[in-house]
Amino acid sequence: MHVYKHKPMIGIGVDIETIDRFKKNDVLHSQSLLNKIYTKKELKYSFSKKNPAQHLAVRYVAKEAVFKACSSLGILITNYKKIEIFNTRKGVPFARIHDSNINLLNIIISLSHCSDKAIAFALVILNNK
Repeated sequence: MHVYKHKPMIGIGVDIETIDRFKKNDVLHSQSLLNKIYTKKELKYSFSKKNPAQHLAVRYVAKEAVFKACSSLGILITNYKKIEIFNTRKGVPFARIHDSNINLLNIIISLSHCSDKAIAFALVILNNK
């Protein structure tokens, strides 16, 4: 029998949003609003797509899901731009938190969107040392 001195803590989060909210001109064309939520890489990726609203929406809900998972572990993230959502070359989504004070082992996310909804699920594993 193996005994662990420190058990990892796991947080989960989920969020869903309508894509119409991101199709509005005040969102798509408000640079100050977009810059408050998204990193330059996220904006470049989303606006390179045929329907940027879907990609903005799914990144937003992913950030919310990661925020909720972290909050359930007692980790407060005060700025959405500290959470960055990427895709690997094969299209697999992943998240990174840009905060040296947070000691995360892993963030696992699952994203999906259809014509009217975007949803994200996040699992955060915290090193409890």
